[in-house]
Amino acid sequence: MKKVLLGIILAAFSLGISAQTGSKAIMPKLGYQTEIKRFGLGVEGRYFLTNNIRLAPGVTFLFPKDRVTGLDVDVNVHYVFPIPGGMAFYPFIGGAMLNNRKSPKEGDSVSTTDFGFNIGAGGQYDVTENGYVNFEFKYTFIEGADPAYFMLGYGIRF
Repeated sequence: MKKVLLGIILAAFSLGISAQTGSKAIMPKLGYQTEIKRFGLGVEGRYFLTNNIRLAPGVTFLFPKDRVTGLDVDVNVHYVFPIPGGMAFYPFIGGAMLNNRKSPKEGDSVSTTDFGFNIGAGGQYDVTENGYVNFEFKYTFIEGADPAYFMLGYGIRF
């Protein structure tokens, strides 16, 4: 009887932490890109298409290093696995556009734009009813270089 009651309580609790279709969030984030070894600052939106699948478009500005500045734009699809206790884990795939601008000391700057695809995983932990801390690792496959990213963010649901 105790096991049945505990099972019902856990099931009810997990229903409470599942996202609702149509729920939205915005997440400022800070991170590190491994290819050129530079820091980035970005923002990501999140929209649940179903209770477990969400769309996550984002943009990240990569600070200049060795006169190279970057801007990455991507759209990822997360599959969210809620874990009791206000946590969630999600693997993801998506597409990416990476733009880098090299500014030499003299002369015109040179800009390159590459398209590729992302694969990665992340986790989030609810801090408040509408806020959560997020950690993510992403690997981007593009021609000539394959950067990896480590990002830390704070999401706000609305």
